[in-house]
Amino acid sequence: MNNVSILKAVRIKNSRVKSFVEEKDYLATGGLVGLNLKTKKVDYKTKPSRANLLVTENQLIVARMKETNKVLLINKNTCDLIVSTGFLVLDVQDGWDSGFLYHYFVSNFFQEQKDRLSIGATQKAINNNKFKKILIPELSLENQKRIVKILDKADALRKKRKQAIDRLDDYLKSVFLDMLSNKKKSPTVKLASLAKDVRGSMRTGPFGSDLKHSEFVSKGIAVLGIDNAVKNKFEWAERRFITNKKYQKLKRYTVFPRDIIITIMGTTGRSAVIPDDIPLAINTKHLATITLDEKKANPYFVAYSIHSDIRIRRQILTKNKGAIMSGLNLGIIKNLELYKHPIEFQNKFEIIHKEIEVTKQKMLNQSEELETQFQALMQKAFNGEL
Repeated sequence: MNNVSILKAVRIKNSRVKSFVEEKDYLATGGLVGLNLKTKKVDYKTKPSRANLLVTENQLIVARMKETNKVLLINKNTCDLIVSTGFLVLDVQDGWDSGFLYHYFVSNFFQEQKDRLSIGATQKAINNNKFKKILIPELSLENQKRIVKILDKADALRKKRKQAIDRLDDYLKSVFLDMLSNKKKSPTVKLASLAKDVRGSMRTGPFGSDLKHSEFVSKGIAVLGIDNAVKNKFEWAERRFITNKKYQKLKRYTVFPRDIIITIMGTTGRSAVIPDDIPLAINTKHLATITLDEKKANPYFVAYSIHSDIRIRRQILTKNKGAIMSGLNLGIIKNLELYKHPIEFQNKFEIIHKEIEVTKQKMLNQSEELETQFQALMQKAFNGEL
């Protein structure tokens, strides 16, 4: 199988926006996530300067930026868009299947070439001249269509798995909202009143010179930060450690199993429960940590309330501090008001939450297997082995 110039398959199109009267939908590169589009209305006079490319049906748009895999095949529903100059707009040439080209552009086969050819001082991207150096496998139109059928089926399996995972999240939310529907029977309490009656049950991490980034080491006592809670569940992300000697000075910031951590800097109000198998660890100043009195409140229910109860979200949004970066303080966290539901209901929520997480993890593992298989199919397809 021969690899030929990408210009045999597509041509770069630069149809610039001309004056228009009514508002149009504009798609920025950041507005394309998978196949989901988030557009905004613009008029000709106030539109961003980058909103300057027109598209037509059956064209492909490909994000120019390095390490940015965003591709869309324009159809009759999206052919009236204005798109950002951060996209390449491509016409499909005779003898080439648009579906085959879509799969090619999202494949590592293309993306690795694009990244290697991207240039720029700040944001590296591929320009028109560099794009012309891209190679594509030359296959008959019949073979292209055959490969599209195979890849479309495999891709559909991936999407169904993701949809099933999303439905689990929706189910948990519906369980939570059903519990909130009884809020008229439940009094409101301040979060501080649910904390364990011990010193330091609500705390933030060490400030300023107490813990410098330069003091992190490759192994030792773990240090938790925003990245461990930013997805509203506890996850290990960047690993940070301090020495045991340093820990002895900061041990009052120790986190314990079933503590709640809340992000109070940057992306505020994300929350998670510390797992039972947590190693010895402390939290940074970017987190608030709460040890609950579990006779009064369940950590899984309270943590979920903090990031999913719209009433609490409004409190956090209105009380964010900081002109440049959003921020909360411990006083704000302590004074958050939430409904005090019967503890037996809260404990039931934890059981359901954990059952869903076990099922979700199994499905995520299956999803990873499907992704690996799909990438292997893509590799074979563009190496002429499929």
